[in-house]
Amino acid sequence: MVTRPKLLIIGPTPPPYHGVAVAIRTLLDSKLTESFDLSHLDLADRRGIGHVNNPDWHDVVLFVLQWFRLWRLLLTRRPHVVYLVLSQTTLGFIRDSLLIWPAVLTGAKIVAHLHGGALRDWYESSWAPIRLYARAVLGTVARMIVLGESFRGLFAGLIPDERIAVVPNGVELSGDEPRRDLPNGTRPWRILHLNTLNRMKGTLVLLAALPTVLRHRRDVAFIFAGSWSHPLHRQVADWYIAQHRLEPYVTFVGEVTGLAKDAVLQSSDVFVFPGIQQEGQPMVVLEAMAAGLPIIYTNQGCLRETVVNGECGVEVYTNDPYDLALRICALLDHDEDQRQLGTNARRRCELHFSKDRHIERMIQTFQEVLTDASPDRRPSLSASQPR
Repeated sequence: MVTRPKLLIIGPTPPPYHGVAVAIRTLLDSKLTESFDLSHLDLADRRGIGHVNNPDWHDVVLFVLQWFRLWRLLLTRRPHVVYLVLSQTTLGFIRDSLLIWPAVLTGAKIVAHLHGGALRDWYESSWAPIRLYARAVLGTVARMIVLGESFRGLFAGLIPDERIAVVPNGVELSGDEPRRDLPNGTRPWRILHLNTLNRMKGTLVLLAALPTVLRHRRDVAFIFAGSWSHPLHRQVADWYIAQHRLEPYVTFVGEVTGLAKDAVLQSSDVFVFPGIQQEGQPMVVLEAMAAGLPIIYTNQGCLRETVVNGECGVEVYTNDPYDLALRICALLDHDEDQRQLGTNARRRCELHFSKDRHIERMIQTFQEVLTDASPDRRPSLSASQPR
């Protein structure tokens, strides 16, 4: 029997649903299992989306338990490669480092994955001792995976360029290209905002754009799909909707997954992602592109190189409700442009952001790390092939 190289994946799985958890689930359910002897340390906090990136004492206890599980996996499984997603906050980075050091001590090669674009800002704003510690931790990384070419510069002076791998996210594609009929007066235009709902994701910016849109046209319906991560943000949204009498034009459908998510995407006409915070490459944007929707987006993370202004969507100014409203109206006023943008989005997703291409690139990255491994830890050449 051929021995496959051992790979330990560290990261959360859904629920709750967010970009990193979905990405980890995608890896675990992929053909990665054909090439590697896979094990997994789950970091999920099942209490809900409101507890993600919001640490408390429960998280401390949970981490201690996870840390001991990590040691058990490292000592019993002896993985050749350990993969984890890297945080971009001081507390999160220190937590991740406490997962990295045991793997380094047991001889594993580290593959870290950056799912955002805020690491450089965090690094440069940190105290000198934190920056020195970050350099030491990053020095252990055999490969740093980033989501787009524009993210390579985040590690300038921290990680050599040859140790950076660009691996865009990928989503499942249906067999047939989506077909949808434009409203033509038979129904309202459906504008979809599918995401974790909060201010930094642009939810309140989109709501603030509605009065301007409604002054231009009334044949619109705005669908907000996702869970609120901050009760205060929801209260602000409810107040704003009531103050401006937006109830007939706004629908909150809650968190949607699986077939329900597919149905929401297929029934929509335009996808809006007006994020304020620094993003990575949001899975929901790729899912909307796969569904053949034109994308209205802000220049956060690597969205500019993902969507491409004028090809698959329209770029708007960040945190600018008026500009967002104008772009929405302009897109709805030009049916054929909207249809072409959606068609282009689907084709671009097929070419660059399919799940199969993503997994192939991940496998290639892991195998490159194994090839570079020291002789005493490197599996035989046959071990890097599927069983």
